[in-house]
Amino acid sequence: MGDIPLRVRARVRHEPDRSYAVLVEGPEGEVQVGVTRSTREVRTLAREGAARLFDVPTDRIAERHLDVEIPQPPYGRDGQWVRIVSAGASTAADDLADLGVAGQAHWFGHEGAWFVTVAGSGTAIHPSEHLDFAPVLTAAEVAELRSYLARSAPPPS
Repeated sequence: MGDIPLRVRARVRHEPDRSYAVLVEGPEGEVQVGVTRSTREVRTLAREGAARLFDVPTDRIAERHLDVEIPQPPYGRDGQWVRIVSAGASTAADDLADLGVAGQAHWFGHEGAWFVTVAGSGTAIHPSEHLDFAPVLTAAEVAELRSYLARSAPPPS
């Protein structure tokens, strides 16, 4: 069995097809350990990849010692308008309520996902793969979203 560092470092590289390549810093340097289309699978790929690289059982890679960096994807920018196009595997009413709705997105790097504010229902976290970053918005959607954002903005100081 190999030695495990106190912290295992991993990072995500956004691929042109909007998949996520997971790279782990191992004994021989950084190695790509897998590719996924779901941000939900990134940490699992990193743990399993680190276990292979350090030649230890997966359960020896403690979640609290795994640092995964997910940079902002190149196809999204803070403040842009998006459309929620998927709830993933969720069947929860809250997740399904905003399907098809337009919103304003801001990158939340700590979660590796987007805060999306939707008129009427507020803000929720959504992974990149659940969003359309080039939505066609109607004039009514634009007006409703602008009005909602203006009402929810903090007062000027």
